[in-house]
Amino acid sequence: MRFSEFLQDTHNNNELESVVANALQTLKGDANDQDQTSEVSFDALKQIINNTGHPNFNYDLFKKLYDGGNVLKNIVDNFDNEKITLKTDKQSEKDPEITKDKTGSTDVVKKMAQRALKKRS
Repeated sequence: MRFSEFLQDTHNNNELESVVANALQTLKGDANDQDQTSEVSFDALKQIINNTGHPNFNYDLFKKLYDGGNVLKNIVDNFDNEKITLKTDKQSEKDPEITKDKTGSTDVVKKMAQRALKKRS
């Protein structure tokens, strides 16, 4: 592959990533306005992206864009080849919060600190 081909491929991927991010951000915004979670089928997203002039869009290319940058990671909560779940306000309410007391590593450190404090007393 020549350097100019690499640059062109990178530019096309950046443009495609922007198109995908804009489409998903629009769906996310609509879901937030309606105070709902949002899942979109991959086939529906593929159709939207094909209509914007990117006929070669597929799951493997989406995964490559997702793994290669942070733009889609900020929008997408979970995905597979069937559907994409977006990070909506309602979705974040459904996810349990992790507290320091519930994680195993902080419990161990907390107990060690308490034992050390008892030895000093």
